[in-house]
Amino acid sequence: MSAKKKHSPDDGSTRPGVLVLIRLLVAVAMCVSAYLAWVSLSGSSVVGCGPESGCDKVLSSRWARWFGAPVSAFALMVYSLILGASFRLTKNTPAVVQRKAWGWLVPCAIIVAGSALWFVGLQVFVVKAFCPYCMVAHGCGFAAALLLLFNAPLRNAPDKPWELEKQVFISPRSARKAALVAVTALALLVSGQVVHKPQTFVVQPIGAPTNAPAESKPAATAVVSTNIPTPSAAPASPPLPVVASNQSMAPRMFPMYGGRFQVNLHEIPTIGPSTNVQVVVSLFDYTCHHCRSMHPTLVEAQRMFSNSLVIVSLPMPLDPGCNPTMRRANPNHTNACEYAKLGLAVWRADRSKHHDFDEYLMTGEKPPPIDLARQHAAQLVGAVALDQAQQDPWVEQQLAMSVAMYEMAYRAGQGSMPQLIVGQNVAVGTYLKDDLIKLLVDNLGLKTGL
Repeated sequence: MSAKKKHSPDDGSTRPGVLVLIRLLVAVAMCVSAYLAWVSLSGSSVVGCGPESGCDKVLSSRWARWFGAPVSAFALMVYSLILGASFRLTKNTPAVVQRKAWGWLVPCAIIVAGSALWFVGLQVFVVKAFCPYCMVAHGCGFAAALLLLFNAPLRNAPDKPWELEKQVFISPRSARKAALVAVTALALLVSGQVVHKPQTFVVQPIGAPTNAPAESKPAATAVVSTNIPTPSAAPASPPLPVVASNQSMAPRMFPMYGGRFQVNLHEIPTIGPSTNVQVVVSLFDYTCHHCRSMHPTLVEAQRMFSNSLVIVSLPMPLDPGCNPTMRRANPNHTNACEYAKLGLAVWRADRSKHHDFDEYLMTGEKPPPIDLARQHAAQLVGAVALDQAQQDPWVEQQLAMSVAMYEMAYRAGQGSMPQLIVGQNVAVGTYLKDDLIKLLVDNLGLKTGL
């Protein structure tokens, strides 16, 4: 009888079934948040979240962090507090302890509900992509928050002092204070994300052998055979042949990944003259929106350093049609392999036209339809020359090498795009101009203002 009375609607206690549901929802949100926080802090990749996928766009955006810290870590702390406080609402817990628990639960529930609306709104209207992990966490958290708020014992304190020992309540005044605390916390979250622009790139050392060259700048007169490997995921095959140079210049071999890969700078697409001293290698995908946004920044940086810097421009499609690291096709990267091969074929047919074709593909939010791109390429270099270049084994060889380079970074947890090999580091992500200039100055010793 006493237990039934204690859980009557009049004493403000919470029904056990509601508590169990709240705990289950919060536990799911906690697990997802803990996983996302671990991934963010460890630099790992999210399972099923390939480059340029919806979750990749969300988790790599500025809105996934608050002053450099992953927002999932803050969510984990709030969910943990809610879960712990919910165990203070059991039938055997004194009323005074339950009242204190509600003093924490109400502001936390408001914070969770407000945060869910904020982050879902960002995905819909700003990022315009959805992260399934985030949506599960926000959905469970929002549902738990609503259950808490609807079941919160909002009422005035009892008039009789002896009833304080039996009644669970939150006075309107306390509720207003709790709401004010929650709104203040939400304001700090939103304003901090709006004001602070976090770093959108990661720089990590290349996993090179201990006997790798200390300098990434090769001797201009070095003559080294270039064996273009295929990705390790593919069946082993003999080294691909080297395409002979069609220039009178002596080969200038540039080693990457501790010498695992080498390219002749005079025989591959570049931004800037291939004779320039300092070298940066850019891996990009014509269908990658981050790569497209980075392209004008790279061009501007090369112009800034003029005769001191050359950027090797290697297309690397995020398409399982030619990239075995991609487990499934992404509609955003439809025909990515074809765009890459077309760009390389234009270079092979007439390298003087490559810059114009590159700009044509990189202009706008998305590349033009593949048929129009082929027509434009044929107009630039001639239909016969383009057809001959597309049949040239060099195109497939160069693409295989780019994919193999990406695979090494991908297996080291650096699977985002675009990628820059700068000195002994791999820089993954997008850069503002000032950040890119600093990266080049710090790693290559380039001088500004010259």
